[in-house]
Amino acid sequence: MGEVKTRFPPEPSGYMHVGHVKASMLNYHYAKMYKGKMVLRFDDTNPMNEKVEFVENITKDLKTLEIIPDEVSHTSDYFEELRKTMEDMINKGKAYADNSKGEEMKAQRDDDFDSPNRGATAKVNMKIFKHLLAGDKEADGWCIRAKVDKDFKFKEGKKDLNVWDYKCCRDPVFYRGKKDIPHHKTGDKYKAYPCYDFACPVVDSIEGITHALRSIEYHDRNGGY
Repeated sequence: MGEVKTRFPPEPSGYMHVGHVKASMLNYHYAKMYKGKMVLRFDDTNPMNEKVEFVENITKDLKTLEIIPDEVSHTSDYFEELRKTMEDMINKGKAYADNSKGEEMKAQRDDDFDSPNRGATAKVNMKIFKHLLAGDKEADGWCIRAKVDKDFKFKEGKKDLNVWDYKCCRDPVFYRGKKDIPHHKTGDKYKAYPCYDFACPVVDSIEGITHALRSIEYHDRNGGY
């Protein structure tokens, strides 16, 4: 009681739909039930589809639902922290630079084999990441992927499961370049952006979120989190 902190993190790339309503009401309800707080966090990591118009309308629609968040934030507020966390992961050998094409990445996940770049040194990976951040041509076609331990086990119910059983957890993309697309909040300051699977748990930790009430489409990611 008094310590629960939830979050509702819509991407400002469209108007609220029924799924948003369900998630926002659940998070708000449980926060208030336990005399806690709910954060409205705009998950603005993809500048291609996001607009201030959607931020304003989501805020307006929540008010119509009588949902008044205790805090309002944007994932973009934490871009510097996310960059530093990504650099730390690369230096620790927990992430690597990859230029596999989309169909190649799908085949790697479907057929359970590694990208040829998975064994690159931290020095090589960091060099490419710096190019990615600067929007340099040398990083065209490259992204940063998590290097997930194939032997990692997590418990679901009474079963021990291997994280590699879930395709979405097989070295997901954590950072990608968007150098020619201005961000609705940060303009052209950044040339590369963190992906949801990386940014959301990191920002949850920074903001002190205690409960992430999510719908079933995120179920397969629970082990990775």
